Amino acid sequence: MIATLRKAWAFLLRDFRIESGYRTSFLMRVVESVMVLGLFYFLSPLIVLSGSPALARYGDHYLPFVIIGVAFARYFDLTLRMFSESIRQAQVTGCLDAMLSSQSGCVPIVLMSSLYSLVSGGTQLVIILVAGVAFGIHFGINILATFVVFVLSILIFVSFGVLSAAMVVWLKKGDPIAWTLSGASAILGGAYFPIQVMPPWLQKISFLLPITYSLDALRLTMLRSYSIAMVAKPVGILAIMTAILLPASIMLFAGAVRKGRKEGTLTEY
Repeated sequence: MIATLRKAWAFLLRDFRIESGYRTSFLMRVVESVMVLGLFYFLSPLIVLSGSPALARYGDHYLPFVIIGVAFARYFDLTLRMFSESIRQAQVTGCLDAMLSSQSGCVPIVLMSSLYSLVSGGTQLVIILVAGVAFGIHFGINILATFVVFVLSILIFVSFGVLSAAMVVWLKKGDPIAWTLSGASAILGGAYFPIQVMPPWLQKISFLLPITYSLDALRLTMLRSYSIAMVAKPVGILAIMTAILLPASIMLFAGAVRKGRKEGTLTEY
């Protein structure tokens, strides 16, 4: 365990040193996030959803609804893409074979190589939420329930992220999992509007997406102070998804790496 923590810290320190040489890039991402908040702040008075039963579930105000949706949807999308992007970068720089052949094992290496993106994206997420308070948003957060939902959601998107990395190892270029899930989540997952305003057939599709349950539970625990028991249904669904997808994605990624080693295709891109 201590050796693993040391390796994880080494990856974090390495990526921080690389990122610290591009401070402008990080600052631009933070400014972009705050600009998104400003966009919805001025747009929200034009969106008439007050009195809607779908919005009343979360407090009857559109701005807090959409800010939580956009902030966490952006973070989950980052979590989904960071593993495949790490693999792709290693491919084009010619170090994928060496990286995945280390004694640490292919799965821990890929997970640890994406830790900095997780921390950096989390910093931007916090900045958006803090800026939301400055814009007058009131959060009534149940800390424990929010933490549980957040961790389960991260594990779900980590699972899909590892699957995406397996697809990159296999296909070399192109990531159908991230492309499909990211696009569907943005439109159908309830980030910008309640899913109840969509036609019934689209709502059925949205219920297949993990982000639908994540955003629903996060809004209830952050805006209405719901406890874990009160969001038991979405939490239970997320837990089941995690229990199935996480080990399955790890096995598939390890299998894709073994296949690449056997065929000698890990260095191809």
